[in-house]
Amino acid sequence: MTRAEIVRKLTEGYTAAYNRYRNAVLRGERPASKVEKAKVKRQERDLKEGVPGFRFDIDAGLRPLLWIAINLAFPKGGKRGKPMMLADWQAWDTIVLFGWIKKDDPKTRRFTDAFFEVARKNGKSTYVGALLDYLAFGEVDGVSCYIGATSLDQAGETFRRAADALKLRKGDNVLVSDSKNNKQIKYKSSEITAIAAEPKDGKLSYAAVIDEYHQHKDNTLLNSIASGNISEQQAMLIRITTAGVSLGGVCHEEYKKCKRVLSGELEIPRYFISIYELDEGDSADDPKNWPKANPNWGVSVNAETFESHYEYARASEDDMIDFKTKNLNMWCHSLHRWANMPLWMERCRWHVDEESLVGKMAYGGLDLSSVSDFTAFTLDFPLEDERHVQITHCWIPESMVIPISRQCRIPLRKWIDAGWVTATPGDVIDYAYVVDYLTWAYSTFQIHYIAADRWRIEELVRLMPPWFQDVAYEFSQGMKTMSPTIMDFERTYLEGKVSDNGNECVDWMMSCAETFQDSSGNVKLVKPKKRTEARIDGVITSVMALSNAKTNDMSAFSGSVEDMLTAW
Repeated sequence: MTRAEIVRKLTEGYTAAYNRYRNAVLRGERPASKVEKAKVKRQERDLKEGVPGFRFDIDAGLRPLLWIAINLAFPKGGKRGKPMMLADWQAWDTIVLFGWIKKDDPKTRRFTDAFFEVARKNGKSTYVGALLDYLAFGEVDGVSCYIGATSLDQAGETFRRAADALKLRKGDNVLVSDSKNNKQIKYKSSEITAIAAEPKDGKLSYAAVIDEYHQHKDNTLLNSIASGNISEQQAMLIRITTAGVSLGGVCHEEYKKCKRVLSGELEIPRYFISIYELDEGDSADDPKNWPKANPNWGVSVNAETFESHYEYARASEDDMIDFKTKNLNMWCHSLHRWANMPLWMERCRWHVDEESLVGKMAYGGLDLSSVSDFTAFTLDFPLEDERHVQITHCWIPESMVIPISRQCRIPLRKWIDAGWVTATPGDVIDYAYVVDYLTWAYSTFQIHYIAADRWRIEELVRLMPPWFQDVAYEFSQGMKTMSPTIMDFERTYLEGKVSDNGNECVDWMMSCAETFQDSSGNVKLVKPKKRTEARIDGVITSVMALSNAKTNDMSAFSGSVEDMLTAW
């Protein structure tokens, strides 16, 4: 068969695959989630209404598929060594990603950013490795491309797929270095390099893959690559990941942004998004839902093996969370969780205008920290309908903002800008800022009592006005005191009768919390021992404040702050 005949057959086959996938999703022939349907409908809407400055050219979209089929081979598995023919969903994603081009400059594409989120074993490393091979070696000459990961070992899977796929077809013309400290593919005048730190100065990235994005603590590596792309109109940045357990991390934040784009709430016309997941409310135990997160179901994902994995995982909470995140692409927020986060996010984030609370009765919960961690204060406002709205504020030393952001994988600077957290100057929390906030709160709201843990309270009392000792009482965080209050808080939030007023910092801390249970059945909130990136300070103060508000009688507590100081 001549090359022209091969190209014609590939063109016909992939054009058919594009239409086949489109029809399967829109007609319900494929069990697709709402977000997958939204992806296809976005393309249909763009075709119908147009995109300013750009046009869709299916030949441009087919070009990478033809190059991949002719120049790459499957790097492993039963198809190893055979020409790399991509599945229908991969063909559709590729055609749309590369098919939109500038009207007056067909060499400039519309999509310069891409986000892929799909469960494991669906060939994502092979697929994205092939896309990177095309960008590095098939589109233009003399470019540098990167695979960015949290470590070179982590980048290894995608790197080796990209290297083997090319080397199987091009042989010794492909130079591959795959050592502990150096992973690089060189072919013709271009190169692909795996990195776990910022690329060297002077390296202009033509394309980059941010691999296993959910493992990245922050966007330092991504931003360093993206900043080097700014002068290259064709440069492409691809994020690829499965779901994870870090609520509020950079990947989860990006995931939420992407869903807003696909829903039409947010407009980012040059961002391509492809997410394969279960719908909210879908049961992870129902096999009918599993193909939604696994577009390669029946191909690289074997149904019997998958079910066997599920049966093994369901016997252990840890294994089941791992199964949900990696095999069903479900964000589960915490490996050992106290809170039912889907219900929390659905029922406990209703909003009350803070201005409407001025002068209202309020009850506080205060938890002071060590010098370099979170201090938290929550005010609970009982409403007339037996609901409670809570306002929580946290403090952190400015010097710890970047370290904790990276360690905990949270957008702490965003939360500071939103007013949920205050960064005090220096290396330790400046209690003067806490004093100012408490004083403002006391003058703004009708605070009856503040439940306070005794840790470091004497230091704060020295700085506080006299009124503080009149309203502050000790709240012991021992098992016997905390257990009934934790259980009551749990009942209240499950009924949707308490809200954090949309505070994302509190949401994250809720996802971190675990409970320890003693032999008598008493429970206590604790940070996960295996996760140094967890914090629960705002949850502790929320529980204390709700208990304070419901009790309305501080005689149940250990004594006033004045009594504590006298006892010492």
